Amino acid sequence: MLYSRASEKINHSLEGILNGSERIRKIVNSLTEYARLDTGRLDDSVDINKIVDMAITITNNLIKKSTNHFSIKLDHSLPKIKGNSQQLEQVVINLLTNACQSLRKKESTVSVKTELNKKDKVINIIVEDKGRGIKEKDLKHIMDPFFTTKRESGGTGLGLSISYNIVKNHGGELSLLSEFGKGTTAVVTLPIGMEK
Repeated sequence: MLYSRASEKINHSLEGILNGSERIRKIVNSLTEYARLDTGRLDDSVDINKIVDMAITITNNLIKKSTNHFSIKLDHSLPKIKGNSQQLEQVVINLLTNACQSLRKKESTVSVKTELNKKDKVINIIVEDKGRGIKEKDLKHIMDPFFTTKRESGGTGLGLSISYNIVKNHGGELSLLSEFGKGTTAVVTLPIGMEK
């Protein structure tokens, strides 16, 4: 093999190794953060975009298995808020997992967005999927403990209930808008202005 060609292949391989090791480093760091002991305190200085990034890193394999059309849009003007980073990360992981599990085909979309609503003094985290959606009769019970539409696939009915309580403890709201057969939009609304 000519040196010029071998050099090109070696450089390409090294680039792949470096990218792979950086990806592994991010996953390990995210899992370490996620697995640390939760104090239960709500006085961390929380960067919502960082929380979303970490949740995406942890659920990345599921996202890749579930959809070819995943998008992220982060508002970089978000202020930090007071709260519990680990608990809020758990909420985003749960919403992303639910969104991925609702998809019937890899051509369906999942998107995550953060946005600042200055008028209402809140930050919104929006997770939207074009999956199965939730039947209207189920939607009113979806936050109830142990209520699940995924019993046959191992769902416990605790994910949304726990997420709802975490968001409420942060002074926020978790709402779901869904149309059966068309998809679901989950919106986490968190108050700002608590961080000095």
